[in-house]
Amino acid sequence: MNLFARTVLALAVLTVPCEAQDMFKKYGKAAGWDIFVHEKMGPGCLIARQNAKDGAQVEIGIDATADLRGYLALYSKKPEKITAGEKLSVVFDVDGEQFTGVATGQEIPGFDGASVPFNNLDFIYGLAKKKKLTITAKGRDPIVVDLTGTDAAFKALRECQAAQK
Repeated sequence: MNLFARTVLALAVLTVPCEAQDMFKKYGKAAGWDIFVHEKMGPGCLIARQNAKDGAQVEIGIDATADLRGYLALYSKKPEKITAGEKLSVVFDVDGEQFTGVATGQEIPGFDGASVPFNNLDFIYGLAKKKKLTITAKGRDPIVVDLTGTDAAFKALRECQAAQK
């Protein structure tokens, strides 16, 4: 099990001991991405992996608690000093095309991170044919996400999500 999976499961154990085993379930693997079912998200499915260069944890998923929406979460071992609930303006550069959003800080033991929701699933699924995603927040180092394998991973994500209905 990769570091991200261990971190997610450790968080689940520390946060909700009685429900930890039921919160995240491994669904499979595709093109270097792990696929999980997140029971607290509707259930929703997510793809996850660790960036080889900087150790950043990347999670792209579906929140199915109401109307389907996507989210992108990044976690770093570097002390980014992001507090839970903190709002960060971010710029997403996808192969040269830029988008803006607002990330919300999250607490995960051993990692600083934030999550950005997207009400347009096409943005998330549109990453499948792209090569590189760079996320930059003011005053912080950019995080570069290699999107290799996302096409196959998103196909598995869609299958996972369809299986949850």
